[in-house]
Amino acid sequence: MLLTASPRPKYSRWRVVAALALFYAPMTAAQTAPNWTQQFPQSSPSPRVYQSMAYDSARGQTVLFGGQDYSGKAGYTDTWVWDGSNWTQKFPQTSPPAQSAHAMVYDSAHSQAVLFSLNYTWLWDGTNWTPVPPIGPSGRYGQAMAYDSAHGQVVLFGGAVANNSDVPTLLGDTWVWDGSTWTQKSPQNSPPARYQHAMAYDSAHGQVVLFGGLNGNPENASFADTWLWDGTNWTQGSPQTSPAARNEHAMAYDSSQGEVVLFGGIGGGGNDTWLWDGSNWTEANPQTSPVGRSGGTMSYDSAHDQVVLFGGHGAGGLGSQAALGDIWTYGVGAAQVMGPAIYSVASASDYSSGPSSTSAPGSWIEIYGNNLAPSTQGWTSADFNGNTAPTSLNGVSVMIGGQAAFVDYVSGNQVNAQLPSNIAAGELPLTVTNGGVTGAPVEVTVNATQPGLLAPQNFFAGGNQYVVALLPDGSYVLPTGAIPGVNSRPAQPGEIIVMYGIGFGSVTPNIPAGEIATGDSQLVLPFEILFGQTEAQLTYFGLAPTFVGLYQFNVTVPSVPDSDLVPLTFNLGGAPGTQRLFTAVHQ
Repeated sequence: MLLTASPRPKYSRWRVVAALALFYAPMTAAQTAPNWTQQFPQSSPSPRVYQSMAYDSARGQTVLFGGQDYSGKAGYTDTWVWDGSNWTQKFPQTSPPAQSAHAMVYDSAHSQAVLFSLNYTWLWDGTNWTPVPPIGPSGRYGQAMAYDSAHGQVVLFGGAVANNSDVPTLLGDTWVWDGSTWTQKSPQNSPPARYQHAMAYDSAHGQVVLFGGLNGNPENASFADTWLWDGTNWTQGSPQTSPAARNEHAMAYDSSQGEVVLFGGIGGGGNDTWLWDGSNWTEANPQTSPVGRSGGTMSYDSAHDQVVLFGGHGAGGLGSQAALGDIWTYGVGAAQVMGPAIYSVASASDYSSGPSSTSAPGSWIEIYGNNLAPSTQGWTSADFNGNTAPTSLNGVSVMIGGQAAFVDYVSGNQVNAQLPSNIAAGELPLTVTNGGVTGAPVEVTVNATQPGLLAPQNFFAGGNQYVVALLPDGSYVLPTGAIPGVNSRPAQPGEIIVMYGIGFGSVTPNIPAGEIATGDSQLVLPFEILFGQTEAQLTYFGLAPTFVGLYQFNVTVPSVPDSDLVPLTFNLGGAPGTQRLFTAVHQ
């Protein structure tokens, strides 16, 4: 007998993550001058000081790494990303060791964040950290870096080296990173050696701006000087007004205002905000300000036109107060509705072995970005025209290769859609339109098929990924008790279990994308499922009735040796699937 599921004309299993996503709605002008605003995300990094941050413009997110607790004894090795409304912790396969008082900037020419600490360089590609051999600047801490976009180089200056005295050895060298190699520069003029200073690149004037820091003398006094790097030489600025001498402050360039923003530090007011316009410093007077701090970090989020400030500790010095874990933004609301910005497109994540930007006609994709929708909504039966799914939901539509996709779910940060059946294979442009505003296109790779069985992350148990398979009694095929709260048991030979998938291609009779399957069908391409090396009998392999774009496989469990780790594979049209899956079978 063919198993069917909920009669609602949608498939919600792979949309659970989307439903939890926070959204970022289009903004309209609400302020006339920049102001500090505290944000209250659902999740956040632990309070810390001396961490580093950089804005990853290719992926539309601010990246944070490392730091230490207020005692200075515990270092962090975690990576977090900020999407404009919430923090998400990342779990890369490799990570730098615990770091604090290090520096990180984003290299837009090579689409990677560059972190330097001690004498190691690490590169972040949005998914993983990669170390670079230690050929370049000597080991140090308290250095500052900025990305010089005019010359396509990361610029590093200064820092300190610990020694046996209370006063560290200071460095006054300048280095540049071109994406693969560090090169020491020999400018005619240079700032005095220092550490715990700050730098930012002023793109309006094509120069790196350096301010403040510690001089390392026995009194360890702070600087109050401004220096400018033009790609070849340092020049000391001569502003009419200037912030008070300070160290452990934070700086970032606000491209929406064309100004470098400086906040806090040890010295000065602790919570004062200063702006550099290319020749002079001016103290800002925002209506609200973060509590005074030092050792915090800032970066500029260009997608949201705001400076982001996180963490630090009381301006009196390390250990004087508990570390801070608050996040603040500084900026002005956008003057017009911002169009949708796509950062990535992936095949439905619960049906793939890992992040994949490749899909297929009739298959499902997840689109991630900002301003993708005005609010969160999933389709309901009222959105259908007979048996045909909607191509617009809440004013949001998706086009690929000049054809409309079927829109299942929308939120500010995610859109889920089914690709049309008759798009061509190859690289196709995809766009999202929100409220009549169409964002920039991105290229999506489309194959003839891109098959995957339902195997979400919550079915990863004991270090192994299990396929989702339903038993006749409604329980799941898993080792008994493998997942707390999930009713499960191993399957028995001869039982018929049901699996689901996407991207398996055409069926007969033909049911095009965007249509509710109202009857039985069968895959056009030859298909087989194997338990270990034993092929299973299939009593049904076609689109799942009452669903859109979901395939169903009714599988008779073959006689195989008892095991909680039976490898489960499939072949479609003679080509093996790419997932590494398991199931459980006991007599």
